[in-house]
Amino acid sequence: MNRPALFLVLICLQLFPDELPAQFSSGRGEIRIMWYNVENLFHPTDDTLQGDDEFTPEGVRRWTHSRYRKKITNVAKVIIAAGLWEPPDVVGLGEIEEARVLEDLVQHPILKPYNFKYLHRNSPDRRGMDVACLYRENRISLEQWNVYSPPRVGSHGSTRNILHFCGIWRGGRDTLDLFLVHFISKYGGTGATADYRRTQAGTMVHLVDSVQRLRENTLTVMAGDFNEEIDGYSMEPIRKGSAGGDSIRTIYTKGPGSYKYRGQWNRIDQFLVGGPAGRYHVKAFILDLPVLLIPDDTYGGMKPARTYEGYSYRGGVSDHLPILLDISHRPFSTYFER
Repeated sequence: MNRPALFLVLICLQLFPDELPAQFSSGRGEIRIMWYNVENLFHPTDDTLQGDDEFTPEGVRRWTHSRYRKKITNVAKVIIAAGLWEPPDVVGLGEIEEARVLEDLVQHPILKPYNFKYLHRNSPDRRGMDVACLYRENRISLEQWNVYSPPRVGSHGSTRNILHFCGIWRGGRDTLDLFLVHFISKYGGTGATADYRRTQAGTMVHLVDSVQRLRENTLTVMAGDFNEEIDGYSMEPIRKGSAGGDSIRTIYTKGPGSYKYRGQWNRIDQFLVGGPAGRYHVKAFILDLPVLLIPDDTYGGMKPARTYEGYSYRGGVSDHLPILLDISHRPFSTYFER
């Protein structure tokens, strides 16, 4: 066994308990997509154009290069763990500050052997936090990509871009259109930004429907942190929307949720799918490895091991858990099975 392979084995032994979660025993699909809100992944160098002063060595959070390197390493470990020896083919990330962060991530010794490429463009978000995409070019080839600026609504200004990744897989026979989103947060209370999220949801439905009408029979996946569950007020445009004439479908993740707020698990990180219903088999689950959780001393049970509690450094990876989507191609004879 060569040194990089041995290194990977040691990483996985560190990450996985003696008994793996059930989702790993059932195998993975032909292609696996991961979404992960990585909680304030700032580069510690001060950026005079962004609101990152808190996340610098001199800032109130004392965000040092040592803490940054630890977080980059931990995120890389989670990406490896999400595939069990074979990392996901596409990774969507939320709360990324800039391209330097992504460069450090894909060049980390844990991920470098897998030749991840990244897609990113700065958004008009008031905190300088963006969505980004990693993909393994030997598993899925980039056809095109773009970002769409969010609408401006009232006094809220702008938030994160919508990132659109179009890739070719299965030897050029299948196309994946992936939209990555991080809708505006509920700062100021749930209702304060609800109409903005509703507008964002309507914009995404329009983009997805346009792609479906342009590319017949393509699989369209929407992934991200919607900051609201699918049955919420702001998500109504998605519930009522369509993609090329087909309804947009929620692929429910196995598990109580990916984000815990005041003792309640929430499904605000989600996968939605549009396109031919019978051509693909899709399944989703939450990566709830024990190493990503800590006891919830206030409300009971467990909660994500986050990097900061308020302004206190805790050293965890994120306040969200990753979610995964497996896609497999159905044989032609089963296309119309539901």
